[in-house]
Amino acid sequence: MAAWHRSRRADWALRGGGLILWAIAYAAITHLCAAHPSALSPGATALALATIGFLGASAGTALVMLGGHLFDEVEVSARWRMRSSIGVPEDLEE
Repeated sequence: MAAWHRSRRADWALRGGGLILWAIAYAAITHLCAAHPSALSPGATALALATIGFLGASAGTALVMLGGHLFDEVEVSARWRMRSSIGVPEDLEE
């Protein structure tokens, strides 16, 4: 499968998607603030709006800031790699 996310068009599309998520998050938080939910029992609608606002803003930020680099491969340190043999680590054997 081709690396579709390596093109400039995909980078701009991902960043644009992040901006759209920001707009959705802004609308959800605006509606939440306008509704004035009770702090003791906010209700399902208020909780759903808060969730949409938080997740939309978080994912939107990741997409806008990273764009196509969101899929870059990173080297994992030897300490965190999976070991082929499962057992007691060498430094704990005594």
